[in-house]
Amino acid sequence: MNETTEYLIRGCRNGKHSSQQLLYRKYARKLYVTCLRIVGSTVEAEEATQDSFLKIFNRLDQYNDSLNFEAWIHRIAVHTAIDYVRRQEPEWVDLSLNLMIPGEEGPDEDEIEYSVNQIKEAMTKLPSGYRVILSLYLFEGYDMEEISSILNIKPATVRSQYMRAKRKLIEIISKN
Repeated sequence: MNETTEYLIRGCRNGKHSSQQLLYRKYARKLYVTCLRIVGSTVEAEEATQDSFLKIFNRLDQYNDSLNFEAWIHRIAVHTAIDYVRRQEPEWVDLSLNLMIPGEEGPDEDEIEYSVNQIKEAMTKLPSGYRVILSLYLFEGYDMEEISSILNIKPATVRSQYMRAKRKLIEIISKN
């Protein structure tokens, strides 16, 4: 951790509003992007970001200085954004372990020209359950077991939802 961040954390712990503002300015954009990928709505992403910072400021006494601060606040933002998605009550389809996902004829991944804007746009069109799993796996780097634990659903459900989400994302991109 750099000296500036350490100084800001000390200031926040001492109740300095200027330190809170500077810490917010330093990390707000990164946390907003994370929240946006998970919730899919700019308004809810802004609210989730604000709630994340409230939690961060209230829990700074729990932060262990030996941990990576950015990872610590990032984790708070991810869990806050997931809470927003849970309020939307996404539908999870539970599949038995021995049920195979049917192969559908669709566009070949190699034939689709991907761009960042296409993917961002397509992500907003996905159902919230698909969007959460894709965001956590592809962008946040969680593995299937961690996602299962975070969302409190079976690992087989996570895997099947991931495959369906990926297929749906490719379908949306290919139509555009």
